[in-house]
Amino acid sequence: KKLPTYIIKNQSYISLKSLLEAINPESWGKIEDRVFLIYNGTEIKFRIGTDIVKVDKRTFILNYPPKEIEGEILIPLNDFSSIISAISENKKEKEKEEIKKSERKKSYIILIDPGHGGKDTGAIGNFGLKEKDVNLDVSLRLANYLHRNLEKYPCIKIFLTRNRDIFLTLEQRVQMAKDLNANMFFCVHTNSSRYNRNRASGFETYYPRSKEEVESLPEVTNNEGILQDEEIEDTALAGILQDLNTTNTIEESKILAEFVQENLAERLLTPDRGARQRNFYVLRYTPMVSILVEIGFICNPNIELNLRDAEVRQAIAESLGNAIIEYLKSRKIIEE
Repeated sequence: KKLPTYIIKNQSYISLKSLLEAINPESWGKIEDRVFLIYNGTEIKFRIGTDIVKVDKRTFILNYPPKEIEGEILIPLNDFSSIISAISENKKEKEKEEIKKSERKKSYIILIDPGHGGKDTGAIGNFGLKEKDVNLDVSLRLANYLHRNLEKYPCIKIFLTRNRDIFLTLEQRVQMAKDLNANMFFCVHTNSSRYNRNRASGFETYYPRSKEEVESLPEVTNNEGILQDEEIEDTALAGILQDLNTTNTIEESKILAEFVQENLAERLLTPDRGARQRNFYVLRYTPMVSILVEIGFICNPNIELNLRDAEVRQAIAESLGNAIIEYLKSRKIIEE
């Protein structure tokens, strides 16, 4: 709609009344020489005779100040057209962002984290099998299994921190989970022992003892690449989110860990060492449901031999996948 304009000294003005009719603000008012209105949730304030306009917390300088002639308030057309357009565009961007947030909420993102990689081999068996390779192979099989069995649920998104033999710091893994806004962080490891290496056996799953959010992630300096409980407790950090400890995040992690143990127990003949609490770095600093599973002791020659077998790795991956699927069903994320 074309607005009636007034030409004053070769400049175009429109009346405040015409502007209000055109944009239909939520509210407006005038107190002496001050005018204010709210348009698309944004407050606009200006004074007659001055060239400053306040738009929420931003300040705009007009080329020409508003005027009042014979009781009619006139405002510079081009300046106010730019301001109104900027507010409308900002609203569109906010609406797009809200839509994106809504879409993200509809998705359930699972991030699978194959432990170690690249220069960090992890544990090495007596006959040379490297933990990093076992972790990656099982994780890739797990991702494929989930893709096949959850294909009718496009809301479930599966990602891996690595899909090849590369080195990632623990900080990078945690940051990836946060950047993806993941709902589940599922870390795959292979165990080792300093004592009774040839007889150590069993599988276990860890869930966090506490959760912590910090502005910058602490650096990991120990050789194992996993920050242990006592080391974390001694780190001077701020910003513990108490609500994370009092909400369901840790309890949900425990439930997932128990599903993992139950499903591995159905396929593996090694001892069930249970679901346990431990403040591993990747469990403490990921704000979502998170677990770390140790699928077997690579230091045990018999277990190392089994872990070399592709069929054993596939069975482990399927057991982990079934645990995740059972968890999703129990939380009503997918249908029974």
